[in-house]
Amino acid sequence: MANYKTYSALVSAMNKNITIAVENACNRLLGHLQQIIDTEFYDVFEPDYYNRTYQFWKSATTRMLNQNCGEIFMDKSAMNYNSFWTGEKQLYAASMGSHGGWITEETESHRFWEVFLDFCENNALKILKEELRKQHINVK
Repeated sequence: MANYKTYSALVSAMNKNITIAVENACNRLLGHLQQIIDTEFYDVFEPDYYNRTYQFWKSATTRMLNQNCGEIFMDKSAMNYNSFWTGEKQLYAASMGSHGGWITEETESHRFWEVFLDFCENNALKILKEELRKQHINVK
């Protein structure tokens, strides 16, 4: 256990550890989002007319908003298909179970974002607590 000479030194050390924990939790959730994209998007449809670039998978990202808040999101600007099919259209279509405009009964039931939200609802707090504990911050 470290000894801190001042209150501000303690707060600074805790903030650093909290930032690390939040970043690690976001990265773990990002990994789960990418797994969900694999299983709920790529694995349910095999294209006949185009080759996958995996721009959609790669657009899943995370960033810190401040010292103790991060976000996991799909970056529409990271996808560059053509002037007609934008990243925004891709995200909308994929959230409805569409693959490049193709929807089947099978693909329609696989909505990656809903699955990810359910995963976060059931696991994000647990993951954050695990990461805080790894930084020696006791939480219940």
